[in-house]
Amino acid sequence: MEFPELESYFQRLTDITDNIAIINTHYESDHDRDFKDLEDFHQDLVSFSWEIADNNYYRLFTSYYTFHVKIVEEIIKEAREILNPEKREYLKKLVAYKKRADEWFGDLKKKRKAYVMVA
Repeated sequence: MEFPELESYFQRLTDITDNIAIINTHYESDHDRDFKDLEDFHQDLVSFSWEIADNNYYRLFTSYYTFHVKIVEEIIKEAREILNPEKREYLKKLVAYKKRADEWFGDLKKKRKAYVMVA
């Protein structure tokens, strides 16, 4: 399986996440587009069999991915403190995204552990 070059791949995710973070500001943005971009990226991300990647690549992937999830956590925390009622639906979407991301990553770690034990 061919995996993406991680630095450029996750730079795209960072750019999307930066746009999502704008929900915590007064700046205008196309939040619907930004959340669609996030969902599209996530669908692409979960299409790879990361569990079969070599160890160094997998560790680098998990470093990038866990950093992304931590940033999303911080965006959620800040949004909850601000509590902008106009952005509540986007906050709910982001919370649901983080939950799916955590569940997917937990499943990936189990698959990786099983794959490594077999290999």
